[in-house]
Amino acid sequence: MLHRRLPGLIALLALLAFGPLQAAEPPTVNAVGEGRVEVAPDIAWLGFGVTARRPTVAAARDEVARDVGRLIGLAREFGLKDEHIATAAVSVSPDYEWLAETRERVLRGYVVSRQVTLRLGEIDKLGDLTERALGLGVTEASPARFDTSRRAALEAEALAAAARDARARAEILAGALGARVGAPQRLEAAGGFQPPQPMMMRAAMAEADGMAGGETYQPGLIRVTASVVASFALLPGE
Repeated sequence: MLHRRLPGLIALLALLAFGPLQAAEPPTVNAVGEGRVEVAPDIAWLGFGVTARRPTVAAARDEVARDVGRLIGLAREFGLKDEHIATAAVSVSPDYEWLAETRERVLRGYVVSRQVTLRLGEIDKLGDLTERALGLGVTEASPARFDTSRRAALEAEALAAAARDARARAEILAGALGARVGAPQRLEAAGGFQPPQPMMMRAAMAEADGMAGGETYQPGLIRVTASVVASFALLPGE
Protein backbone atom coordinates (compact mmCIF):
# COMPACT_ATOMS: atom_id res chain seq x y z
CA MET A 1 0.00 0.00 0.00
CA LEU A 2 2.98 2.27 0.61
CA HIS A 3 3.79 2.51 -3.09
CA ARG A 4 0.25 3.74 -3.76
CA ARG A 5 0.61 6.53 -1.23
CA LEU A 6 4.13 7.55 -2.34
CA PRO A 7 3.10 10.16 -4.96
CA GLY A 8 0.80 11.85 -2.48
CA LEU A 9 3.49 11.91 0.21
CA ILE A 10 5.96 13.41 -2.24
CA ALA A 11 3.48 16.14 -3.18
CA LEU A 12 2.79 16.87 0.50
CA LEU A 13 6.51 17.14 1.28
CA ALA A 14 7.02 19.47 -1.66
CA LEU A 15 4.18 21.69 -0.49
CA LEU A 16 5.61 21.83 3.02
CA ALA A 17 9.08 22.56 1.70
CA PHE A 18 8.30 25.20 -0.88
CA GLY A 19 4.94 26.56 0.23
CA PRO A 20 2.09 27.52 -2.09
CA LEU A 21 2.97 28.75 -5.54
CA GLN A 22 3.43 32.51 -5.70
CA ALA A 23 0.95 34.39 -7.80
CA ALA A 24 2.47 36.19 -10.77
CA GLU A 25 3.13 39.89 -10.12
CA PRO A 26 0.69 42.21 -11.92
CA PRO A 27 2.10 44.18 -14.85
CA THR A 28 3.24 47.72 -14.14
CA VAL A 29 4.25 50.83 -16.06
CA ASN A 30 7.15 52.98 -14.82
CA ALA A 31 7.69 56.71 -15.36
CA VAL A 32 9.85 59.58 -14.11
CA GLY A 33 8.19 62.90 -13.32
CA GLU A 34 9.79 66.32 -12.98
CA GLY A 35 8.55 69.35 -11.06
CA ARG A 36 9.98 72.87 -10.95
CA VAL A 37 9.15 76.08 -9.10
CA GLU A 38 10.89 79.43 -9.58
CA VAL A 39 10.73 82.33 -7.15
CA ALA A 40 12.63 85.52 -6.41
CA PRO A 41 14.99 85.13 -3.42
CA ASP A 42 14.33 87.00 -0.21
CA ILE A 43 17.52 86.02 1.65
CA ALA A 44 21.15 86.71 0.68
CA TRP A 45 24.24 85.37 2.44
CA LEU A 46 27.21 87.71 1.97
CA GLY A 47 30.78 86.68 2.69
CA PHE A 48 33.56 89.24 3.22
CA GLY A 49 37.21 88.81 4.11
CA VAL A 50 39.57 91.30 5.74
CA THR A 51 43.32 90.73 5.43
CA ALA A 52 46.30 92.76 6.60
CA ARG A 53 50.08 92.30 6.08
CA ARG A 54 52.25 94.00 8.64
CA PRO A 55 55.72 93.50 10.17
CA THR A 56 54.21 92.27 13.46
CA VAL A 57 51.23 90.14 14.38
CA ALA A 58 49.91 92.82 16.69
CA ALA A 59 49.91 95.51 14.00
CA ALA A 60 48.17 93.26 11.46
CA ARG A 61 45.64 92.06 14.04
CA ASP A 62 44.78 95.62 15.10
CA GLU A 63 44.17 96.65 11.49
CA VAL A 64 41.93 93.65 10.83
CA ALA A 65 40.00 94.25 14.06
CA ARG A 66 39.43 97.87 13.09
CA ASP A 67 38.12 97.02 9.61
CA VAL A 68 35.95 94.15 10.85
CA GLY A 69 34.47 96.49 13.46
CA ARG A 70 33.63 98.99 10.76
CA LEU A 71 32.00 96.26 8.68
CA ILE A 72 29.88 95.10 11.63
CA GLY A 73 28.85 98.70 12.24
CA LEU A 74 27.79 99.01 8.60
CA ALA A 75 25.73 95.82 8.84
CA ARG A 76 23.91 97.16 11.89
CA GLU A 77 23.32 100.42 10.05
CA PHE A 78 21.51 98.38 7.37
CA GLY A 79 19.27 96.84 10.01
CA LEU A 80 21.01 93.48 10.52
CA LYS A 81 20.67 92.00 13.99
CA ASP A 82 23.61 90.48 15.83
CA GLU A 83 22.33 86.94 15.16
CA HIS A 84 22.61 87.68 11.43
CA ILE A 85 26.31 88.63 11.72
CA ALA A 86 28.93 85.89 12.06
CA THR A 87 32.68 86.44 12.41
CA ALA A 88 35.19 83.60 12.05
CA ALA A 89 38.28 83.13 14.17
CA VAL A 90 41.40 85.11 13.33
CA SER A 91 43.86 83.40 10.98
CA VAL A 92 47.57 84.20 11.32
CA SER A 93 50.39 83.08 8.99
CA PRO A 94 53.98 84.21 8.39
CA ASP A 95 54.73 86.26 5.30
CA TYR A 96 57.92 85.06 3.62
CA GLU A 97 59.71 86.40 0.57
CA TRP A 98 62.01 84.25 -1.58
CA LEU A 99 65.31 85.94 -2.49
CA ALA A 100 66.63 84.47 -5.70
CA GLU A 101 70.09 86.01 -5.24
CA THR A 102 70.79 84.32 -1.93
CA ARG A 103 68.34 81.42 -2.45
CA GLU A 104 66.76 81.82 0.94
CA ARG A 105 63.44 82.75 2.52
CA VAL A 106 63.23 85.97 4.49
CA LEU A 107 60.45 86.69 6.99
CA ARG A 108 58.85 89.99 6.03
CA GLY A 109 56.03 90.00 8.54
CA TYR A 110 52.70 88.35 9.20
CA VAL A 111 49.35 88.00 7.47
CA VAL A 112 46.22 88.20 9.61
CA SER A 113 42.78 87.59 8.14
CA ARG A 114 39.21 87.18 9.30
CA GLN A 115 35.96 86.25 7.56
CA VAL A 116 32.58 87.89 8.14
CA THR A 117 29.25 86.41 7.00
CA LEU A 118 26.07 88.48 6.83
CA ARG A 119 22.47 87.29 6.41
CA LEU A 120 20.56 89.98 4.55
CA GLY A 121 16.78 89.73 4.52
CA GLU A 122 16.14 92.78 2.31
CA ILE A 123 17.41 91.97 -1.16
CA ASP A 124 16.87 95.52 -2.41
CA LYS A 125 19.72 96.63 -0.10
CA LEU A 126 22.17 94.08 -1.50
CA GLY A 127 23.97 96.37 -3.93
CA ASP A 128 24.35 99.31 -1.57
CA LEU A 129 25.57 97.14 1.30
CA THR A 130 28.14 95.39 -0.89
CA GLU A 131 29.42 98.61 -2.44
CA ARG A 132 29.83 100.32 0.91
CA ALA A 133 31.50 97.27 2.43
CA LEU A 134 34.11 97.30 -0.33
CA GLY A 135 35.08 100.81 0.78
CA LEU A 136 35.72 99.82 4.40
CA GLY A 137 38.93 97.89 4.00
CA VAL A 138 37.34 94.64 2.80
CA THR A 139 39.89 92.72 0.76
CA GLU A 140 37.70 89.82 -0.37
CA ALA A 141 34.02 89.55 -1.33
CA SER A 142 32.53 86.20 -2.25
CA PRO A 143 29.55 85.91 -4.63
CA ALA A 144 26.30 86.15 -2.71
CA ARG A 145 24.43 82.93 -1.93
CA PHE A 146 20.67 83.27 -2.26
CA ASP A 147 17.85 81.45 -0.53
CA THR A 148 14.14 81.73 0.21
CA SER A 149 12.26 81.70 3.49
CA ARG A 150 9.57 79.60 1.74
CA ARG A 151 11.88 76.71 0.92
CA ALA A 152 9.80 73.97 2.60
CA ALA A 153 6.58 75.07 0.91
CA LEU A 154 8.26 75.37 -2.49
CA GLU A 155 9.88 71.94 -2.18
CA ALA A 156 6.46 70.43 -1.42
CA GLU A 157 4.95 72.24 -4.41
CA ALA A 158 7.67 70.99 -6.75
CA LEU A 159 7.33 67.44 -5.41
CA ALA A 160 3.56 67.41 -5.98
CA ALA A 161 4.09 68.68 -9.53
CA ALA A 162 6.63 65.91 -10.14
CA ALA A 163 4.18 63.25 -8.93
CA ARG A 164 1.48 64.54 -11.25
CA ASP A 165 3.95 64.61 -14.11
CA ALA A 166 4.97 61.01 -13.45
CA ARG A 167 1.36 59.82 -13.66
CA ALA A 168 0.72 61.84 -16.83
CA ARG A 169 3.75 60.25 -18.49
CA ALA A 170 2.63 56.79 -17.38
CA GLU A 171 -0.83 57.40 -18.85
CA ILE A 172 0.74 58.38 -22.17
CA LEU A 173 2.75 55.16 -22.24
CA ALA A 174 -0.20 52.99 -21.26
CA GLY A 175 -2.61 54.71 -23.63
CA ALA A 176 -0.26 54.17 -26.57
CA LEU A 177 -0.64 50.41 -25.97
CA GLY A 178 -4.38 50.43 -25.33
CA ALA A 179 -4.04 50.01 -21.55
CA ARG A 180 -4.94 52.04 -18.47
CA VAL A 181 -3.01 53.20 -15.42
CA GLY A 182 -4.09 51.95 -12.01
CA ALA A 183 -3.01 52.67 -8.46
CA PRO A 184 0.63 53.56 -7.75
CA GLN A 185 2.75 50.59 -6.70
CA ARG A 186 6.00 52.35 -5.83
CA LEU A 187 7.13 55.96 -5.42
CA GLU A 188 10.61 57.40 -4.92
CA ALA A 189 11.26 61.12 -4.63
CA ALA A 190 14.34 63.31 -4.96
CA GLY A 191 14.66 67.06 -4.60
CA GLY A 192 17.05 69.72 -5.81
CA PHE A 193 17.94 73.37 -5.52
CA GLN A 194 19.57 75.67 -8.03
CA PRO A 195 20.90 79.13 -7.22
CA PRO A 196 19.56 82.13 -9.07
CA GLN A 197 20.40 82.36 -12.74
CA PRO A 198 22.24 84.48 -13.52
CA MET A 199 24.26 84.77 -10.33
CA MET A 200 24.70 88.18 -8.78
CA MET A 201 27.45 90.12 -10.53
CA ARG A 202 28.60 93.67 -10.95
CA ALA A 203 27.70 94.80 -14.46
CA ALA A 204 30.71 96.79 -15.58
CA MET A 205 28.99 97.85 -18.81
CA ALA A 206 26.02 99.23 -16.90
CA GLU A 207 28.31 101.13 -14.55
CA ALA A 208 30.16 102.59 -17.52
CA ASP A 209 26.82 103.92 -18.75
CA GLY A 210 26.42 105.93 -15.56
CA MET A 211 24.47 103.59 -13.27
CA ALA A 212 25.44 103.55 -9.61
CA GLY A 213 27.30 100.43 -8.55
CA GLY A 214 24.53 99.38 -6.16
CA GLU A 215 22.01 99.34 -9.00
CA THR A 216 23.89 96.72 -11.01
CA TYR A 217 23.27 93.76 -8.65
CA GLN A 218 20.57 91.45 -9.98
CA PRO A 219 19.82 88.32 -7.92
CA GLY A 220 17.81 86.45 -10.57
CA LEU A 221 15.46 83.62 -9.60
CA ILE A 222 15.78 80.61 -7.31
CA ARG A 223 14.76 77.31 -8.92
CA VAL A 224 13.50 74.51 -6.69
CA THR A 225 13.25 71.16 -8.46
CA ALA A 226 12.03 67.67 -7.60
CA SER A 227 11.84 64.35 -9.41
CA VAL A 228 9.70 61.29 -8.76
CA VAL A 229 10.23 57.73 -9.96
CA ALA A 230 6.83 56.00 -9.97
CA SER A 231 5.46 52.56 -10.79
CA PHE A 232 1.74 52.15 -11.56
CA ALA A 233 -0.45 49.11 -12.06
CA LEU A 234 -1.10 48.46 -15.75
CA LEU A 235 -4.75 47.63 -16.39
CA PRO A 236 -6.49 46.39 -19.55
CA GLY A 237 -8.08 49.08 -21.68
CA GLU A 238 -11.78 49.69 -21.46
